[in-house]
Amino acid sequence: MNLGDLNAQQLKAVKTVKHPVLVFAGAGTGKTRVLTYKIWHLIKDKIYSPNEILALTFTNKAASEMKERIQESVNCDNVNVGTFHSIGARILRKHISYLDDRYNSSFTIYDVSDQKALLKEVREELNITESKELNINFLRSQLDKFKNASMSVEEVESKANSFEDKKIAEVYKRYSELLLSNNAVDFNDLIGMPLKLFKHSNALLKKYQQLWKYILVDEFQDTNSPQFELISLLGGKHQNITVVGDDDQSIYGWRGANIDNILTNFKDTFPKAVEIKLEKNYRSTQRILDGAWSVVKNNINRAEKKLVATKDLGEKISLISTGSDEDEANAICDSIKKEIKINKTPFNDFAILYRTNAQSRIIEQTMIREGLPYRIVGGTKFYDRKEVKDVLAYLTLVCNPNDNIALKRIINFPVRGIGEKSITIFNDLASEKGISLFESLKSCRDIKLRGKQQDSIEQFYLSINKFHDLLETLDCKELIRVLLEEFNIENYYKNNPAEQDRYNNIQELKSSVDHFSEKNPGAYLRDFLQEIALYTDLDGYDNSKSHVALMTIHTAKGLEFPTVFVSGLEQGLFPLIRDDDPSDQLEEERRLFYVAVTRAMERVYLLNAQQRRTFGGLKRSSFRQSDFLNEIDKDVIKVKPYKTVRIKRFVRSGGKKTFQISRTVTQFDDFKKGDQVQHNLFGVGTILVLSGTGENQKVGVEFDGGLRKKLIVKYARLKKID
Repeated sequence: MNLGDLNAQQLKAVKTVKHPVLVFAGAGTGKTRVLTYKIWHLIKDKIYSPNEILALTFTNKAASEMKERIQESVNCDNVNVGTFHSIGARILRKHISYLDDRYNSSFTIYDVSDQKALLKEVREELNITESKELNINFLRSQLDKFKNASMSVEEVESKANSFEDKKIAEVYKRYSELLLSNNAVDFNDLIGMPLKLFKHSNALLKKYQQLWKYILVDEFQDTNSPQFELISLLGGKHQNITVVGDDDQSIYGWRGANIDNILTNFKDTFPKAVEIKLEKNYRSTQRILDGAWSVVKNNINRAEKKLVATKDLGEKISLISTGSDEDEANAICDSIKKEIKINKTPFNDFAILYRTNAQSRIIEQTMIREGLPYRIVGGTKFYDRKEVKDVLAYLTLVCNPNDNIALKRIINFPVRGIGEKSITIFNDLASEKGISLFESLKSCRDIKLRGKQQDSIEQFYLSINKFHDLLETLDCKELIRVLLEEFNIENYYKNNPAEQDRYNNIQELKSSVDHFSEKNPGAYLRDFLQEIALYTDLDGYDNSKSHVALMTIHTAKGLEFPTVFVSGLEQGLFPLIRDDDPSDQLEEERRLFYVAVTRAMERVYLLNAQQRRTFGGLKRSSFRQSDFLNEIDKDVIKVKPYKTVRIKRFVRSGGKKTFQISRTVTQFDDFKKGDQVQHNLFGVGTILVLSGTGENQKVGVEFDGGLRKKLIVKYARLKKID
């Protein structure tokens, strides 16, 4: 590393050490580089030792990349780099029993599906019937909202006035009680509970303030109130903190992110902060940046900045308006095919972004029909698949026998003849004796079960206990293999020809454990389970495979592609708001548009449809063009005319002649007479004549100096000069 590689503002951010630093880093301006160089600078110049530095990110992928860069630059791996949640989990593993001695360090981290399973139990216990107002997803969102606002059960109860609010408060209370009895925490607890620890024990807070003497935070605009409070506590005394973010990319308000943290709260909490703006962009062309800025600049709640590209002006942003969502998908596929044929572009250079997951269906169907390879990013995660979740539940129960959600998931898998009635009997026994559900299995000989049931439950209980006792003896790789054999899980799938995909996924899980063990020698099974629990959509993303990437705009944040398609730019879909929604929601939608466009390095296609099927309906709904398209600077956008020609053919059926659609041909009218074009060999010229359309279009061009040439667009690689 060399500080001479940094521009002036990046260098200032790196070398400012004696004051808190707030860096506004626009898209593609090198924020990760600044953080990595700053850590390198702090260590190389012996300002702080590696273990005194804490770097916080939002994804495991970002944390891993930062660790690798630090390792390469200063050859040390003991800098504390991790996500907010992984660092929170590390604190809790050591100190969670301070909050309540019923907790221990083997606690389980519940993911979304585990939360829903627990909430289902709570609803059944409280006799809350399924309703639109009190469904599982709504209840979960309410609990997340309470925890993001650091609201205790008592606070929620005191503010509950309506019948619905009182029921929600009951759910919150019982949910919290069951988490404790299961020795489990949810995602929000990984931030909220360390906060409680530090507020409970000033000595513990001082210990961590002295341990982590310099704090760096990536993607600061995505922090919620508890996360901001956590770093304020850790860095408030020594004031050695650098935060880097971009308010124009704050797109997670719906899950608690507070844009005021970067705009006002940081400077209020750290009044001596030095503010630095990074506005030199290394990713996109100037027209792409200007197009994104011309929309986001209309937000009132933002820090003023405008990015300047280090690349050239670039192509104009293409706008394609189509009649239907099918035509929109055709236009995307035809554009990709054209780029591939003319410019030999690989598939992984393309990304198709959409506002909602539902939009992917018609695009997928068209991609399959056109033979274009694609990959959905952020769909069903590998670790969410049933067979994988089943094995993980076994591993979880071995680590934490108090976890009732894991136990109930696999107590009858593979089949042991244990149904709901049997589980209810054990539940009642556990309540009567004041023991865990797992411990109640020990008394299987004392209750009314068939002999085979008693045998299988007893064997299950003894086996789980045996593996629990071996946790410190067997490494992860050995333990999972012995466990799969002991419980006959692998053979259950291997011997069933219809279950080969599930069998293969279990092999993949074993490989995942192997990889973890090799990367983390000496790590325990609970460490592997923690890594899985904190796994995000982007952690498994691999852009080396030659596939077109399909994903929501939220998933795309942090990625970049040479060519980006943004579909569904219609009012009510993108922006996804109603006329009576608050202005801050519209501002977040503008920021989402900014994120989508700035993923592109060279080309952007914006698409909209006059009609589309919504939410799986049979009828089409009509849409008007998104207001965002009216906000884009007209100098950076070009309208690409688009039309489809459906070719029909006659066929005989039952002696009668009928016709059917045989295929759809899509046409782009890219060039017209008078267009100025650039040719790699002949230079600049003017189109005099043309015939045909699309890639087979023929053009007659007069180049500078009077040279005239007839060219086929597909082979000539002409570039229009705007």
